[in-house]
Amino acid sequence: MRTFIAIDVNDEVKKQASEVIEKLMRRGFGATWVSEENMHLTLFFLGNVEEQKIAEIAEHLCRRVRGFPSFSFTVKGFGFFRRGRSPRVFWLGVENTDRLNKLYEELRNELSHHGFSFEERFVPHITIGRVKYYPDKWEKLLGDIDFPPIEVAVDSFKIFSSTLTPTGPIYKVLYECHFEGGLIKHG
Repeated sequence: MRTFIAIDVNDEVKKQASEVIEKLMRRGFGATWVSEENMHLTLFFLGNVEEQKIAEIAEHLCRRVRGFPSFSFTVKGFGFFRRGRSPRVFWLGVENTDRLNKLYEELRNELSHHGFSFEERFVPHITIGRVKYYPDKWEKLLGDIDFPPIEVAVDSFKIFSSTLTPTGPIYKVLYECHFEGGLIKHG
C-alpha cells in the first residue's frame, strides 16, 4: 500500500491555502489542486509498503518519539518548485525549527533501521498544487501572493495510505502517534 508520514495542519492554514489557490486559478494557473482535507506537511514518502510492515514501523516510530516535546512551526510565504523554466509545484512555506528538524531526524533514524533510505534533504512545505499549465509571464503573477504567518501546534504525526484515482488521491489515516499518548490504529 502506498504510504507516507505527515503532520496535520490546522483549519487556519487550510483556509489560507484555499484562498491562495483561488487567486492562482483566477490568474490563469491550472493544477491538480490539493483539497483542504488533504493538506498536510509531509515528513516522509515511504512508497509501497506491505500492511504488516506498516504496523511494525508504526509501533517502532511511536516508541521512538514517546515523550517528544510538543512544539509549533510557522507557515509563512508562498513559493514553487520548478522544472527548467516552468513551475512544477506550488506550496506554502514552513519555517523550519530545531524541534521539527529533530523530529524528522528521529523518524529518519528509526526508518533507516527498517530498510528505508532518504537522500533528499528535508525542505518542509505544504503542497497546494501540482502545476498542469500556466500563463505567459507567470512569475510576475506570483509576486504579490502573501499572507500573515500562521502558527501550527504539533503533538503527533500520522501514517497515511494514499490511493491514486483519476479525480485525485484519497488519503486515509492508518496510524496516529501522539508524543505523550501513544499509538492509535485507525480503521
